[in-house]
Amino acid sequence: MSSAGPEGLAGIDDTSHLAQARAAIEAGDAAGALDQLTRAECQARQLKEYSIRWIAELLTWIGETEGEAAVEKALRRFGDRNLAERAAPENDWWSVPAEVRAKVVARAMLANGADVELHEDDEKIVMSFRCGSGGWLIDSGAYEGDDALLTLTEAGPRTFGRDSMWVYCAHCSVNNEMQSVENTGRLTSVEFPPRQPGEPCVQHVYRRPEDVPEEIYLRIGTRKPERDQAGAK
Repeated sequence: MSSAGPEGLAGIDDTSHLAQARAAIEAGDAAGALDQLTRAECQARQLKEYSIRWIAELLTWIGETEGEAAVEKALRRFGDRNLAERAAPENDWWSVPAEVRAKVVARAMLANGADVELHEDDEKIVMSFRCGSGGWLIDSGAYEGDDALLTLTEAGPRTFGRDSMWVYCAHCSVNNEMQSVENTGRLTSVEFPPRQPGEPCVQHVYRRPEDVPEEIYLRIGTRKPERDQAGAK
């Protein structure tokens, strides 16, 4: 049996960086803990970027070989199989204050590697951030050059009515908005992906369902529910 180099197996880590960081903290070794946390962060970022690129390449292949409608079908399959709990009565998005809902979104974006900028008015909380997944692909040049990822160009609900949409970002329209209305009768997430590299992704967290403008529903091919129309009883 051959060895793994001059050091044999001795140079191979067999304990996670997080576990090593905890052990260093317990031993009072602050420098060692910081080193292990830095290594864990780097490793997690590399694995995340690998997975994001993997998803985007698969969606690109689907769109290029089967057509853009097939991209929507693939995303819908994922939503049907994995996001059904969002429509459960106990998970009613509108049953909690906008500030709580904004905190949920912010935590997800922070976990995705983004810093979040917040503004508010009487109708909504506006959240701007450099998305750590779809935004990272855009800013890294993944939609440019000979090996560019697919840009959807069939304007419609899956592109938020735009003339074009980055393929990875189509999950925002399909899973987060279109299927939300279909499953619950109302929008929950209201998203505005970047139009060009360097721009932030923007989300609106509305205070009341009746505050959501009609045009937000129209861009995904549906209508604002009558119960949320002005003057509805």
